[in-house]
Amino acid sequence: MPINLSKKSLILVVIQFSCLAYFVFFEHFITNGFLLIIQIIGSVVALWGIFAIKIGNFNIQPEIKASAVFVDKGPYRWIRNPMYFGLISFFGAVVIYNFTWINFIIYLLLCTVLFMKINIEEKLLAQRFGSVYKIYLKRTYRLIPFVY
Repeated sequence: MPINLSKKSLILVVIQFSCLAYFVFFEHFITNGFLLIIQIIGSVVALWGIFAIKIGNFNIQPEIKASAVFVDKGPYRWIRNPMYFGLISFFGAVVIYNFTWINFIIYLLLCTVLFMKINIEEKLLAQRFGSVYKIYLKRTYRLIPFVY
């Protein structure tokens, strides 16, 4: 029996927050200047993304809210997933700062979940917003401006 989307997205969110909780509760704060700057940049971009789409439209599950509107302002002018960029960069810095195999594996699991959510969201956004979103896909990057 196939897993329906809401069950799948719930599983992804539980795994995502489990990975985040691991890093928050079991890892040290970064004191390295360069890695701290990476974390600050990631945090600023993620928060900017949340405010750009309006907090009420924010959804931790990849499904699109019925009230969602198309947004291409703020960081969305350049990247389609600023909140995921923020998480990936913030916790990537943690793994680099305190590299252990368990940290690396949990980080890979987190990234895998985030990429699965990105794929689901982008398909749903393309269905919802049609040609507007398809044009948007061509002029923006998924996570990192000018790279990916």
